[in-house]
Amino acid sequence: MLHIISSSPYQTQAFQQCVPLVTENDAILLIQDAVIAAVGQNSAFEAIKNTGVKIYLLAADLTARGLGERVCADAEIIDYKGFVSLTVTHETQMKWG
Repeated sequence: MLHIISSSPYQTQAFQQCVPLVTENDAILLIQDAVIAAVGQNSAFEAIKNTGVKIYLLAADLTARGLGERVCADAEIIDYKGFVSLTVTHETQMKWG
């Protein structure tokens, strides 16, 4: 399953709600304001990192927020083509607000 989180960790509990449902073959994609979690020491990002699954960040959303070079090295930055590839690889997706 592909878990897509779109809200800032400072606005919702999406990260905390997502973590218990993540399984071994899942992936997590942070888009829109959720990419903010990948900057600095953020407990929400640490929680998803500790699941052990692959974490992706949408490059366009990082750029739009001026965060391109400041993100954690534990996540892979992808473009829209990569986003589409993830949706093909993971037929089931869950969007977290």
